[in-house]
Amino acid sequence: MTPSRVELRYAPLPLIGAIAVHYWFVVHGERGECHRWEVWQTANAGGRSFGHVHCDLKSPEDGVGGGPSRLVRIWHGEEARRIATVLAQPERYPHTRRYRYWPGPNSNSFVAWVLAQAHIDYALHWRGIGRRWRK
Repeated sequence: MTPSRVELRYAPLPLIGAIAVHYWFVVHGERGECHRWEVWQTANAGGRSFGHVHCDLKSPEDGVGGGPSRLVRIWHGEEARRIATVLAQPERYPHTRRYRYWPGPNSNSFVAWVLAQAHIDYALHWRGIGRRWRK
């Protein structure tokens, strides 16, 4: 899929949304297709799953139980293509079989990894617990 844009979204987590959020990507294709990519605490939970990495487990704008989602960034052009290229190879994520709420790897660790692999400099909010997790 050739992306027309890639969105970065987040939503507050249930019960702890004041201190923790869940990030994910939404890739919009030139032909109108749209896919949500994220890491979820349950492996192989549905949609297209690669361990804990999921494509289309939830609708693009759905929250995660702690409130509505928020659009925080949109990438177009070359940056969108680089992000979509990394997402198109989910098996490359080194933690497809591992998930921990804290300190990671988790959804925010995945988003930070994708951005690093795509050479995109973007700092996730401090509530993105796990964003700095490294093996």
